[in-house]
Amino acid sequence: MFRKVVVLLILTTLFLSGVAAAQDSAPFTIQADEALRPALEALYAASFAGAAPSYVDSGADLLVSADAEALAAATSALPDYFVPAGGLVALSDNADAAAFIAFAVSPDGQQVLIDGGFLPASITITDQAGNTIEIPQPVRSVITPHSIATYTVYGVGGADRLIAGAFLGARDEPGITRMTQMDPRFPDIQSSTMTQKEINVEEVATLAPDVILTSSRSQWLDAVAELDIPVVLFAGETPDALKEAVLLIGQILGPNTTAHAEAWIAYYDSVLAKVAEAAANAEAHPTVLVIGSEPLRVASGEMYQSFMVAAAGGTSVSADLTGYWNDSNLEQIAVWNPAIIITVPYSGESFATITTSEEWQVVGAVQNGQVYQMPSYVAPWDTPIQESVLGVIWMANLFYPGQVDLDCATEVGYFYQTFYNYALPEEEITALCGS
Repeated sequence: MFRKVVVLLILTTLFLSGVAAAQDSAPFTIQADEALRPALEALYAASFAGAAPSYVDSGADLLVSADAEALAAATSALPDYFVPAGGLVALSDNADAAAFIAFAVSPDGQQVLIDGGFLPASITITDQAGNTIEIPQPVRSVITPHSIATYTVYGVGGADRLIAGAFLGARDEPGITRMTQMDPRFPDIQSSTMTQKEINVEEVATLAPDVILTSSRSQWLDAVAELDIPVVLFAGETPDALKEAVLLIGQILGPNTTAHAEAWIAYYDSVLAKVAEAAANAEAHPTVLVIGSEPLRVASGEMYQSFMVAAAGGTSVSADLTGYWNDSNLEQIAVWNPAIIITVPYSGESFATITTSEEWQVVGAVQNGQVYQMPSYVAPWDTPIQESVLGVIWMANLFYPGQVDLDCATEVGYFYQTFYNYALPEEEITALCGS
């Protein structure tokens, strides 16, 4: 009996020593809220062959918390979220901790949490065409025949799910180069056979995406419906519709992208509030005309471009027009006599025609050298995408120089680093803000 007790004590000691050694050799330490530990432990066990995390009260490699202030204080970037209100922030340069964060917010990590009952196996959303759609989770692959949706997927941190899409701003050589620098996968995922007007149904069937994100004006919806793939439609031509679209795409792709969508919405609202304050203190508001792909094609009051002008503190002279782009004439533009003319980045020869043609000298903006082209990096800043917040900042500084508490260069660098996870070169920032 005595020998059995001794043997048992020895085995127990060895076991406890082994546990202690395993904890000591854990790849990284974690400081975590108690309520988040069960979900965290499911992810950790899936990552490290059933092992348990090593928790500490301070000096951790990884912070896991529902406290937004604590997360914000721990990083200058956006935290990563593995469950709603459950954020992850690396507190050291531990490579294993960084890899764990990437796994936790990936589709594979989402699947672990779904299997454990921490995330839903499907979500139900209502798109901007009023359709109610159930979308199984996690979404591992999306296609975006609508460029607006393409850039929104990038802006909420879901680029790894994009397997094919349209890229409005990356059709010329500069755009292609920039997009490839931002995402080396671009040459493989950009598609010339996916637009609002047409789509290769066989290609879509071969790709077999989990979700299709496109415009409500897409002309091929009936053909694609036969593939039984969820199709989410967007129709955003107002700031509120844009925010709704961003949040929808975030929700479709999971907790992390939802949190990043919410962060962008908060940023967008803060920018608009600062600009509105500057405009309210101004003595006068400039009259503005936005011109499209041809010199006499102007934005209607129902288009996002006109909402941007208003958000930047200007008054759109074509605000009474309805519909989409309207064909006007020089006589009408002379009657409007805008103080500022803004041409879109995809305007072709519009800027050169307006600024060099003698006939355009009847317009005050041309006489006074107040004709500008809206910037574009990988996408046009005048379209209803997340980058349009930069277009508002750019216009506000144009309308009220020295009066807006938003430095263009600072905000441009912040935006691309924060929402596209891309450090924009200083010379590119300078070129954009000086456009």
